[in-house]
Amino acid sequence: MKKFIIFILTLFAFSLVSCQKSRLGPDRHKHKHERGQKRGGQKSKGGSTASVCKGKNDLSHVPIAFLSAMKKYTSLNNEYLVFVCTEDINGDGNPEYIVVEATDLPEHKSVYYDSSHKHYEGFDYFTNVHKYSKVYEGYTGKGPRPAGRNKIEKQTLILKMPVPPSPASNKTETSFGAIGIALNGVAFFNENAAPGHQITDELFTFDQCSGHPQGKGMYHYHVDPICLIRDLGGSVKNEVKTSNGTTYKWIEDTGGNAGMLLGFLMDGFPVYGPIGIGEKDCRSNSVPAIDGYNGHQHCTTDFNDGIYHYHVKTGNLGGTSNPIFWITNKHFFGKPGSLGQ
Repeated sequence: MKKFIIFILTLFAFSLVSCQKSRLGPDRHKHKHERGQKRGGQKSKGGSTASVCKGKNDLSHVPIAFLSAMKKYTSLNNEYLVFVCTEDINGDGNPEYIVVEATDLPEHKSVYYDSSHKHYEGFDYFTNVHKYSKVYEGYTGKGPRPAGRNKIEKQTLILKMPVPPSPASNKTETSFGAIGIALNGVAFFNENAAPGHQITDELFTFDQCSGHPQGKGMYHYHVDPICLIRDLGGSVKNEVKTSNGTTYKWIEDTGGNAGMLLGFLMDGFPVYGPIGIGEKDCRSNSVPAIDGYNGHQHCTTDFNDGIYHYHVKTGNLGGTSNPIFWITNKHFFGKPGSLGQ
């Protein structure tokens, strides 16, 4: 009888272990997939989501060359505040990183907010057919539609940018997920869509401010953040198109905002507005051509001594005549820090 009881208990224990393994296996796989990967299956350049700024701004150790730009993060939003501070890892008084912390909640209108939210505003996705008409010509994708059931959700974004930023001798590929933060605390994404999707399809799921959320509710921009440009006092124009009895309205970049600072990427280099009809440096001189990383170096109103910087591009406007619309061309120019998300 004693042997029989031991046998039954052994079977029961084995059953529990097997059940636990079957439950853990798929969960681990799902978690790995959701973390995001670089091209080629490499893990993304992630980081900690533990707060460094602790809900306060401290610009006392921000390098003087970056002080004016960093203040723009702290002064734009009224509700969803963005915090800036520095991180001095070895305690020598010279910070290794400028830190930007944000909740990724835009203060502009969006159809992707819950309908009860004060910033919710309805939007007809067919507007994007006309807004991105040059891309839509010959397009055979899924067409205008919402980004599934995705809604904007509060996030924790902790961007750590190296001080000072420097060109990387070995370039790092940008990853899926956030690669930088705009001045309004919203994430910048690269030119990749989720696996199995085409990036051109992304255009036709954008809201009225040229953004949308991914599956976990992280709202982001792949292209020029037109409402941010407007809110910063940039030059935008109202567009109206009537088709088959329906009138569509949207705002669009005029092509004159190349000198407008919009945010920073993980490597610590700034992002500026679309080049559009041309660009001059801070002394009204001509500027170098855009390079293979979608940027160039010259002085700007924020960096009088000059700095390398990227430019956002739109579906219809950009540094070239091609209908490209992302921020980077596959690689960071500099050595990236991290972006916990």
